[in-house]
Amino acid sequence: MRKFIVLFLIFTSCTLFLHAAYVSEDHSKSDVKHKHKYTVTLPRPRVEIIIPLTEAKDLPDIGERYPDLGEDSGEDGVIPADDLYAIWDNLKVNPYKIPSDSILVNDSVYLDLSGFQYPLAKHYRVTSEFGPRRYRFHHGIDLKVYKGDSILSVMDGMVRIAKRIGSYGNLVVIRHNNGLESFYGHLSRILVQQDQTVKAGDLIGLGGSTGRSTGPHLHFELRYLGQCVNPRDLVDFDSLCIKNDTILLTQSNFDYRKSLFFSSVSSGRIWTVRKGDSLSLIAKRTGTSVSRLCYLNGITARTLIKPGRKLVY
Repeated sequence: MRKFIVLFLIFTSCTLFLHAAYVSEDHSKSDVKHKHKYTVTLPRPRVEIIIPLTEAKDLPDIGERYPDLGEDSGEDGVIPADDLYAIWDNLKVNPYKIPSDSILVNDSVYLDLSGFQYPLAKHYRVTSEFGPRRYRFHHGIDLKVYKGDSILSVMDGMVRIAKRIGSYGNLVVIRHNNGLESFYGHLSRILVQQDQTVKAGDLIGLGGSTGRSTGPHLHFELRYLGQCVNPRDLVDFDSLCIKNDTILLTQSNFDYRKSLFFSSVSSGRIWTVRKGDSLSLIAKRTGTSVSRLCYLNGITARTLIKPGRKLVY
């Protein structure tokens, strides 16, 4: 009997132990499942946004873009000479496309140049003049600078363009309160933003050699309604100041456009010299004369022309 009781107790103990182990293992597995977190990475859908290219012709006029313009130009937030220009454009160098013979309706206009500031803080020489230059027309004056030199706004106004544009490299264009626009090309750095108001003498960029340039210099242009004016008509580059506080701008300031060189270049009449070409052969092929070729290109009939050179005809 005693032996039977001992066996019963051993059997009961084993049963209870196995049951406890089973329950413990089950709870452990349950806890593991409960505690573990599984992260599933879902692929992001590809969203393509297409922004159409904006052309100057698609831009609204000043009244639509800036409905709160005041009557006077030159104040903060007000576009300079808004009564003279039809548009304010940040895309193109010359969006106006006004014929040179239609610029001055009354044959002349007085421009106020008071407050003018020379574009450089230091005096450097002029390295290239306004006018014909090789097979291109040079629309401004080049001033020697060193990389990093300060470039200053010549008059109060608003920045119309501040970005890299073709042969200009890094370019800043400022429209001034008197209707002139000044151009500063080949900058190493631009320090202003489009639509920013600036004062005469404000730092707008640093000298450089970006774009079509063979060395550091400032390409300086002055334009009226999109057409270039010789900076020497307004500025004395020896004394570093303007010639007068006002200038009477007349049609004669745009007579350069009537020259043979300008008309030939504007119409794309450029001949690239090939092997075996001579001035007489080029003249025959282009329907012009040797004397005209010499006059337009500043050469003589004895000048040696090498293949690859471009000639205006």
